[in-house]
Amino acid sequence: MKNISILYPKSEFASEQLLKLGLAGQVSFVESGKENELNELVRIAKGADIIAFPGESIGKRASEWLSEILEKAPNVKGLALNTTHADYVNAEYCKKRGIRVFTVSDYKIEAVAEHVMLLLLGSAKRMFINDRRTYRRRYLPESGFEIRGRRLGVVGSDQTAERVAQLAKALDMTVYATERFEGAYIDSPDGLLCNSAMLTLHLPNTEENKKFLNRERISRLKSKAIVINLAGREIVDEREMSKALLSGDVSQYLFEGDSLHKSPLEDIETAIMFKPFSGNTFESLKRKGDSWVINVSNLAGKQSSFRSL
Repeated sequence: MKNISILYPKSEFASEQLLKLGLAGQVSFVESGKENELNELVRIAKGADIIAFPGESIGKRASEWLSEILEKAPNVKGLALNTTHADYVNAEYCKKRGIRVFTVSDYKIEAVAEHVMLLLLGSAKRMFINDRRTYRRRYLPESGFEIRGRRLGVVGSDQTAERVAQLAKALDMTVYATERFEGAYIDSPDGLLCNSAMLTLHLPNTEENKKFLNRERISRLKSKAIVINLAGREIVDEREMSKALLSGDVSQYLFEGDSLHKSPLEDIETAIMFKPFSGNTFESLKRKGDSWVINVSNLAGKQSSFRSL
């Protein structure tokens, strides 16, 4: 029987998930409240054959902590991550030791796509601006517009981009995309920038796409365009975007982030930041947990599955 170390509290798993983990091997969990203590994670993992590592909750320390945990876990042969990516994992080191690495499936597609629709509707009606003015006791209501028939540009090729195109089409928007999505017209990225009243970005947050919306591309945006970016702040040059917002060339820029402190977008009313919660729904978090558990089971040689939501 495999020794499985779950570096996450038992209380965070549903009863069905716990049952499947129990069938996979001898399972130990980190004590609730100690999941952010490296020494405790090392202690739990040191005798493990399989480690379930919560890279998402550990955040910026994930690479450093994981390296130390693996160094002190000589028997580990399987690593199950609770993230859709593994860029914080030393792939060469794992390959040398014969450690198989599994990531969770993309559990946020529907949640993020629906969130984009919320932002499209809210920005079109200027709901966010009017609401924030109310809280500041300077309510100056502005009329918005209806999105039916408006041209939406979808930049990106992933499943979330495709789902956004489908949902926007269902709301009678005229959808253009860089890929051949059902119900969408195809156009080049530059064509989308120049002609879209509303633009949503779904590009991988990679070095190649850093500042995809740079000064040149921002200058080509359709006048008074609304830009939505849930792909990562690095994709947009915030200094150039701030200039476009202040001049009125861009109507609104909506994005997720932790803080606007020292950002060029700070104190710009039409730069609308939300905390990163677009992918967090009851359904998406359950899909993530199910995928994590399935990967642990598969690494232990026990085939497992859950009913789809």
